[in-house]
Amino acid sequence: MPEQPKKSRSLTPLYIVITLFYIIIVFQGSENSVLLESVSEESDFQVNLTKDITYKFWIDSPNGPEKVNVTISKDSYIALQNTFVLTQPRKSYLPENPEFTVKESGVYHVHAKPLNSGTVYMEIEELEVKNHND
Repeated sequence: MPEQPKKSRSLTPLYIVITLFYIIIVFQGSENSVLLESVSEESDFQVNLTKDITYKFWIDSPNGPEKVNVTISKDSYIALQNTFVLTQPRKSYLPENPEFTVKESGVYHVHAKPLNSGTVYMEIEELEVKNHND
């Protein structure tokens, strides 16, 4: 009788190493990161955003929810609001790579609400500086 392969036990260390590597890469972020947070439940953050700078909102979901509502606002002004449909890991989702600017510099409120269980990693990255003068 042929011996059954022990796939699950022999691959466990590999899965652990891949997961740890993935977490390290995700949390390194870029030098232009304004926000880099892990979200598993409804959460609020504050970020300082600057007028005349283009930002890109990234979301990554290795084992996360299929949908996440995200709003970036200052008082009644909404700079970004969307429900992200997460299709694949590694920053792949719909709508793809939304970029945004803000009409005034200051502290903005980021609200994230996963619509089912899991953890996502959110990042706001500064893309380009048009003018440093306000």
